[in-house]
Amino acid sequence: MLEANKQKMKYSKQGEKVTIYKRGDDGSIIYDTIGGEMIPQIEREAIGFSDPVLFSANISNKLSEVLVKEFGIDDSSSYCQIVTDKGYLPIKAGDIVWKKSDVGRDSDGLVDDKTADYVVKGVADEGLTVDLFLLQKKVK
Repeated sequence: MLEANKQKMKYSKQGEKVTIYKRGDDGSIIYDTIGGEMIPQIEREAIGFSDPVLFSANISNKLSEVLVKEFGIDDSSSYCQIVTDKGYLPIKAGDIVWKKSDVGRDSDGLVDDKTADYVVKGVADEGLTVDLFLLQKKVK
């Protein structure tokens, strides 16, 4: 892929096991001291989004003919595509991507998917040298 056209973005994978820590009234994590080591108190574990990962890729609002045919897109105005070298990105449908916005966190400190710019709607990975990712813009 042409390096000059790549843009920095972040992705977060859905369905990841995340830890929610106990917090004090001021919102800071509560710790126990065990053997001289500070260990955060765990409140519970939940399923959420992974910590965001920085990547660079080509992104375009001009959908390839492959994506239009494969996913039956009639109105491409709310979609865009990422094109990467084969196997470069481990994302799948349902994962989220930030391009312009900052990653937000909820009151538990977990990734807030509402702050993402895009949601991955599909992956066309049948090509020999590239993978195509169909992204839908999120309305904020």
